[in-house]
Amino acid sequence: MCGIAGIFDLSRSAGRDDLTRLAENMGASLRHRGPDDDGIWLDETCGIALAHRRLSIVDLSPAGHQPMLSRNGRYVIAFNGEIYNFRALRQELERETGGIAWRGASDTEALLESLAH
Repeated sequence: MCGIAGIFDLSRSAGRDDLTRLAENMGASLRHRGPDDDGIWLDETCGIALAHRRLSIVDLSPAGHQPMLSRNGRYVIAFNGEIYNFRALRQELERETGGIAWRGASDTEALLESLAH
């Protein structure tokens, strides 16, 4: 089971270095939840940081790395779960959009691009 954590600094007093350190520490505390990969994402302007520890199940490649940005760069996700019908959702999204250049084969990417669409 993956591990996810996040922080929202309403005061926006934490700078980039502080947010990075906080996210790294949160992720490190969840190492037991996902030994296969780790990542952080932050937006210092908004005071938001996400940490993710990955347990690779569906897509074992680096293309399933999280937090994951949408292709259009507008959305980011740190996801824990499994979408059992994600292949069907990908096909439906491809029909609706005229095709997508998928980076990998993860259910997270299918969810993220569906939300972006």
